[in-house]
Amino acid sequence: MMPTKQLLSHNVVRVNKPGAPPNLIIYNLEEHEIERILLSGKSRAHCNELLLSRGFYKKRSQSESVPEEYLQGPYRRKEEL
Repeated sequence: MMPTKQLLSHNVVRVNKPGAPPNLIIYNLEEHEIERILLSGKSRAHCNELLLSRGFYKKRSQSESVPEEYLQGPYRRKEEL
């Protein structure tokens, strides 16, 4: 099993895969891949902006609840909607 880390963005888990470049992979509700973004060279701030621009909600703490309107996406860039 690969090491994972729960992040403050809902529905996002970081998986460390040794030897592989880091990717952001976005799935729809049917678990089909809808977008893959290479994260090499991107700052943490840029990665956070990528998530926010696709409709993810960033919690202020692990215990914060995610507002209902963010729970199921869609997880595409807002200008594509």
